[in-house]
Amino acid sequence: MGRARGAAGSTVFCDTNVLVRILTGDPPAQARRAARALEAAGEGRFALIVPDIVVAEVAYVLASSGIETPRAAELVERLLDLPGVEVVDEVLLRDALQLWSQGRLDFADAYLAALARRISDSGVLSFDRDFDRVEGVTRLDPGAVGG
Repeated sequence: MGRARGAAGSTVFCDTNVLVRILTGDPPAQARRAARALEAAGEGRFALIVPDIVVAEVAYVLASSGIETPRAAELVERLLDLPGVEVVDEVLLRDALQLWSQGRLDFADAYLAALARRISDSGVLSFDRDFDRVEGVTRLDPGAVGG
């Protein structure tokens, strides 16, 4: 229970630590095991799902380790490009990564901005004025809409 059988057609959800091992190569033994698992997914032995929350956590881990935001965004994009890696909404994640790579928003805010750009007549309720500089995003100040 809780372990992937690796049978064709099974679904496996990927944890952040597996992706971080692949990106950092550290520790080496775990990085090799992680790479083999992703290769197995790429061969179609199972569907490897990377939830949005895991992508966000990978972004934060990379940023907090001192990797410049544009480089970190590039690394996350490369993960999304790996054969066998599936995400729920690739277009949304790629838009969020593009916004994040500009260095004006943290990943969570970039994700919110990408959501707001996708859904017409929407906005982001926030005190954070950084949203004001994102094309296609309307920021709503809580004081202005709260009555």
